[in-house]
Amino acid sequence: MPAFKLIHKEELEQFSAALKGHEWRNEDFTIEEEAYDPAKAEVESEAGELIIACTRTHRVRVYHLGRGSSWVADFVDDLATGKFGRA
Repeated sequence: MPAFKLIHKEELEQFSAALKGHEWRNEDFTIEEEAYDPAKAEVESEAGELIIACTRTHRVRVYHLGRGSSWVADFVDDLATGKFGRA
C-alpha cells in the first residue's frame, strides 16, 4: 500500500482485519487518500477524504478523515451491510 499522510498504521491494520473477517482480501480493494488544502480543511472541519474502491465489484465509497470521524467503523458497517457486494 502507498504511504499515507492522514491514515494511521493502526487504522490500516484494522482495515485489513475487517476485510479478513468478512472474507475479502486486501487485493480486492484500493485506497486513495485525498488531503484537503488547509483553508478547506478548516472550513470543513475535516482533513480530507478516503476513497475506497472494490476492484471486484467496482463499488466505491468515500469516507471523511479528520476530527470526529471514524472511517474504519464506517467501512466495517458498509462491509457488513453489503455495500461493496459479497466476497
